[in-house]
Amino acid sequence: MRRTEISPRPNWRERCDAVGFTFYDLESEGGRPYWSEAAAYVFEPPEIELLEQATTELFARCMDAVEFVVRQGRFDEFGIPPQFHALVRDSWDDDDPTVYGRFDLAYHDGRARPGDAHRASAPTVTLLEFNADTPTSLVETAAAQWQWLEEQKSRGVLPEGADQFNAVHELLVEQWEHIRSARWGVAPGTRLHLASLRDTGDGELIVEDFDTVAYMAETAKAAGFDPKLVFMEDLAFSIDRGVFLDADDEEVHRIFKLYPWEWMITEQFGAFLPNSRFVTRWVEPPWKLLLSNKQLLVVLWELFPGHPNLLPAFASPDALPDRRAGYVAKPRLGREGANVRVIDGSGSVVAENDGGYGEEGFVFQERARFTPIDGKTAVVGSWVVGETPAGVDLRETGGPITGDLAEFVPHLILPAGTETI
Repeated sequence: MRRTEISPRPNWRERCDAVGFTFYDLESEGGRPYWSEAAAYVFEPPEIELLEQATTELFARCMDAVEFVVRQGRFDEFGIPPQFHALVRDSWDDDDPTVYGRFDLAYHDGRARPGDAHRASAPTVTLLEFNADTPTSLVETAAAQWQWLEEQKSRGVLPEGADQFNAVHELLVEQWEHIRSARWGVAPGTRLHLASLRDTGDGELIVEDFDTVAYMAETAKAAGFDPKLVFMEDLAFSIDRGVFLDADDEEVHRIFKLYPWEWMITEQFGAFLPNSRFVTRWVEPPWKLLLSNKQLLVVLWELFPGHPNLLPAFASPDALPDRRAGYVAKPRLGREGANVRVIDGSGSVVAENDGGYGEEGFVFQERARFTPIDGKTAVVGSWVVGETPAGVDLRETGGPITGDLAEFVPHLILPAGTETI
């Protein structure tokens, strides 16, 4: 894995617009745009195979962890109120379908940088967290970076044989078709609502969420659904009719929501969720509450200590086997690096982010190793659609915490024997 500078497309903004990716100019580090195609991450085929294998393995172990938590009834440590324990358990036992998720992974290619205490070693892939309920960076992964690859090849900037680990779009259509026909047993043309949060109270549309849901609607439509975009703020529950309604008073029976379950169960209409589960089917399902919480990292290490794709993680830093390696404190429900602290081997905080999380408690995870890239920390986002590894994205920062100012950088796989681009 290496980072290389590359010539951007002269009309890249217009081309991103063409695939429904419009928030490319969100401010990132140094005031740069969020979408960065002045560089690319280059992989060799064996590295992609390693990432794919790790993603398959991690998803299977996460399913083991959910089964363990449900059977043991350990919902309290995930902060799930007692009145929702049955909702999560029943959703899991009934195998409510999932569409997608994104693992955030640390990839180290085995190289040792000058002065590194570690020697060169075999490549490693370790789990940082699982964005299993409301993962974003979807449209830029599935559509924008694929368009970038194809157009850079046509311009001669990339070799014709360059490829990308990216089957996200095709697999999303297949998964929606599977859910529509095999899981829900509904005919083509069945309504599917798709919801996002309109704004955070400032009246400004959350464009990232809206574009993501609009793109998901395209894949659902290709699978035979009749999609309707709505906002979470406009959903209401009709006690008389016993069903959720949208702003047009239309009943909501099947809905994809880009909105966290941990928020839903604390809000006013949360009380209606358990008894309406078969009237309104939600994607992602309630059992994802156990995967979108970083307490999952603690349970995974408890079940699979020493697993090569896991980092030691505990509810207390005192339990870490070797704090000299450094560790990271993460709020259980934090997002985009908010309230994360990085602690070095001496116990000093070397980096931290502000935010509104932490009251729910923290988990403490051994610090990961990343491929040495000058001035950058690159996190691999590895997508799962259904149960299938579907593709990767790269987000980079100048510090050790991947937060809301991280830049999205496309990737490619060079054909065997190609040394440079």
